[in-house]
Amino acid sequence: MTQQRGFSDQMYLGGWCLGFALQPSTFRTYEEKGPTLEVPSQFCFMKFNSSLLRVREGDGQLTVGDAGLDRERLCGQAPQCVLAFDVVSFSQEQFRLIHVEVEVRDINDHAPRFPRAQIPVEVSEGAAVGTRIPLEVPVDEDVGANGLQSVRLAEPHSPFRVELQTRADGAQCADLVLLQELDRESQAAYSLELVAQDGGRPPRSATAALSVRVLDANDHSPAFPQGAVAEVELAEDAPVGSLLLDLDAADPDEGPNGDVVFAFGARTPPEARRLFRLDPRSGRLTLAGPVDYERQDTYELDVRAQDRGPGPRASTCKVIVRIRDVNDNAPDITITPLAAPGAPGASPFAAAAAAAAAALGGADATSPTGPGTPEAGAISLVPEGAARESLVALVSTSDRDSGANGQVRCALYGHEHFRLQPAYAGSYLVVTAASLDRERIAEYNLTLVAEDRGAPPLRTVRPYTVRVSDENDKAPLFTRPV
Repeated sequence: MTQQRGFSDQMYLGGWCLGFALQPSTFRTYEEKGPTLEVPSQFCFMKFNSSLLRVREGDGQLTVGDAGLDRERLCGQAPQCVLAFDVVSFSQEQFRLIHVEVEVRDINDHAPRFPRAQIPVEVSEGAAVGTRIPLEVPVDEDVGANGLQSVRLAEPHSPFRVELQTRADGAQCADLVLLQELDRESQAAYSLELVAQDGGRPPRSATAALSVRVLDANDHSPAFPQGAVAEVELAEDAPVGSLLLDLDAADPDEGPNGDVVFAFGARTPPEARRLFRLDPRSGRLTLAGPVDYERQDTYELDVRAQDRGPGPRASTCKVIVRIRDVNDNAPDITITPLAAPGAPGASPFAAAAAAAAAALGGADATSPTGPGTPEAGAISLVPEGAARESLVALVSTSDRDSGANGQVRCALYGHEHFRLQPAYAGSYLVVTAASLDRERIAEYNLTLVAEDRGAPPLRTVRPYTVRVSDENDKAPLFTRPV
């Protein structure tokens, strides 16, 4: 097995060539074929969404599919976006498996975007120079240098400036910083314009109106005992109602100025709001719905604490909820039968699927509901003249759990004429271990067993059938002398 890697910028139209082809595979042939014989090779996907990429059968050239590539749709905010898939290179007598990885690089196709066009802010006239007022951070769907780089005020001579910072956890935060003392009696409000800009070439930008209202003094903000970032661990089988954290932010001011209410910030996603409940009065964070480690293992919640004074002051705390895995998923087994060399059909899988379907009364052996599914057992068709080490099927295993709970070992049982050969992580090849004779054994009923390393371990058992097709290897015999 070989591996190849390439890259592509996002948003190319269908049919665009990636600029590289899969390296040709070298196959062995027999010496009696002669020195001028060419052994052609063909290429095709094992299993992959062909609307994204296409492989040319004759020379393995990769091109972008009709759907094009959109990095944000494929990978979101992930720092690296890689499309990984397997390609089979095959000749008349042999197969070779090629693992390909295509990195989709970001282009600056999104401008920064403010959560809303009008942003109101209130500040006390007693606020000290250097006071920081949290602002809602613009969102830019691009990553890296193409993402958000700066937020500033369009007015050069206002008593404020905007500072964009990156926290220790990598998230960005924007603050409106007071540069000079305010006097409400001289000016009660400021109308400013915020400008957000990314680092693309050329850069993209967006604006929002910032309204600053000056109020009488409320000179203390709520303070979280956990600081700006709090982390908590939660088992994925924790019952609804479990307490995660008691935030309990305190404000030393008196009366309404020290009365604190809690709410989720604008950057808390809807899914997190559905799964977690924040008591607006006490700041107790509890579980409101079941969580699943395999679906999502980390949630980030922005919690905002604000007092009830005139000109309320607020603080934010980022709560990171890490879901702890439990061994609640058995391994998955996927069996992909491969056709015999030289079998008819447009792809190397057509013969196996057609033969299995015909033998089972017309059902599609590779369809999601046919007998080729894991529930009903997969079927391979192998000619009795196949040599040892002939490739029969690709077996892929996976386990959605993590750590030892997700480490899978696989075994093949049923007959010594077949064995498992490791291909790459989580994948195996079923190959022949001996010569086959249909007149002796026409069908092999094998069993694949995948087991994880959890405590206790979970296992999955899948039946697998290999049928031996006949070849004209016997001469006629007279049953009595003539």
